Amino acid sequence: IFTKEPVRNTHIGMFTRNGKIYGSVNDLASTLKLNTYYNAETKKLELRGEIYSLKMTSNNIFIVMTDKERNASVVQLSLSVLYAANSFFVPIEDFIPVFDEIVPEEVLFDRAKQQITVNRSTPVSPFDVTGLSFEPKINGLLIRVQCAKKLTDYTSWLKPIGEDTWLYITLANAKADLSTLNKITPSGIIKDIMVFQTPTAVQLTFKIKGHINNSELLPAEGNRDILVAIHTPTEEQVAVRTARNYERTLERERDRWKLDVVVIDPGHGGDDPGAIGVNRTREKDITLAISKKLGKLIEQQLPDVKIVYTRTGDNFIELYRRGQIANQQGGKLFISIHCNATPRKSNSAKGFEIYLLRPGKTDHAVRLAERENAVVKLEEGYEQRYQQLTEENFILLTMAQSAYAKYSEQFADILQQEMGKHLNLENDGVKQAGFYVLVGASMPNVLIETAYLSNRQDEKFLKNSKGQQQIAQAIFNGVKRYKQEYEKTLEKGKDSGSH
Repeated sequence: IFTKEPVRNTHIGMFTRNGKIYGSVNDLASTLKLNTYYNAETKKLELRGEIYSLKMTSNNIFIVMTDKERNASVVQLSLSVLYAANSFFVPIEDFIPVFDEIVPEEVLFDRAKQQITVNRSTPVSPFDVTGLSFEPKINGLLIRVQCAKKLTDYTSWLKPIGEDTWLYITLANAKADLSTLNKITPSGIIKDIMVFQTPTAVQLTFKIKGHINNSELLPAEGNRDILVAIHTPTEEQVAVRTARNYERTLERERDRWKLDVVVIDPGHGGDDPGAIGVNRTREKDITLAISKKLGKLIEQQLPDVKIVYTRTGDNFIELYRRGQIANQQGGKLFISIHCNATPRKSNSAKGFEIYLLRPGKTDHAVRLAERENAVVKLEEGYEQRYQQLTEENFILLTMAQSAYAKYSEQFADILQQEMGKHLNLENDGVKQAGFYVLVGASMPNVLIETAYLSNRQDEKFLKNSKGQQQIAQAIFNGVKRYKQEYEKTLEKGKDSGSH
């Protein structure tokens, strides 16, 4: 229904399946006069609007939204896109809010009437976060995050690294004007600014000169902006800190860095089953089972260590959110557990692999990262974009983790030794790849591909409760040994400091 142009009123193809109303994307695009591009070989459809384009794939629940700057975000539908009768069909109630983003008109869906209404609307900014401004204060700095709409779900945390402090701010359910924000030049105590768009949030990262007392997020009065108050120490406070007893400071720092929180991340979950085995074993079930067994071993044998799970049930957790959970819970070690697979089932590839967060050097590592990152494969030409990500932007994304690289490598080496010693699985060693799930975890971290679900022998081992327990025990042995060696280095630091 066109409220201002009734002459354009028409119908689109639809059907009902599993209680969901599906509508024809092709009919909808034609009615709203959008260009469509169809790839018969890959069963992909692209709709192009003035600012955004939408890409979808048959039998896939994800839709990729891309702007003119080729910045992409991903939307997850409740059910998969279907291709039938020479047209793409989508669950219309999920799709209309996404579709509304790429057309200048306001598009609404009334489920009861099975009616789509198109209203003319005044053009507004497609972005929620539009700019940044800085105002020096006597006791610090005030950052104004300029917003086009009221944002209510946001968090922040500070991380001292070396002589500087990193401030991370996550704004949920928001889109950023990356082309504008990335042109802002840092000044004063702000040494660097990085802005990243994830499918469901915006992350602002500020590198701040020196150490700061604290920061505070609060809504601005009279408008939609968010204020970030950064409080720097006074000269008196600096003098007091400098004069503090060095031994007490070293002891406190040593205790602060003790390995007392381990974050266990069971890969996939919910609508994302992960890899599917030869005998239909689901990766998400195996990773959760191994994770719970590992957590129980740590609780029983390392009572001074707190266990944090990114998920404890069959639910979907966004990749960015997994790292956020780890940071907010004060994680000291992040272990992401997965199962490997090849595109062809019943394959001879077998064994376990342990991965560090770095750009992939081999075709296998790149392909594996693409599968685990999942959404990359939804874009046409993703090979070029992924190559660009690994070589350019990826360096920025992992910059804040450089302080943990040595410990990640140490843990990965210990882990592959323990797993190789105690498991009757082929040891494929330590490798590197660009896994998004590791990017946000500001602590030593690894990703374990426990074995291949595409290999009948490995799948049988993974599916068996005893096999899962053996894997959990081998990982636990690695955690225990790493904890001993890691905390021994803290003790050495204490001894050398006292002399």
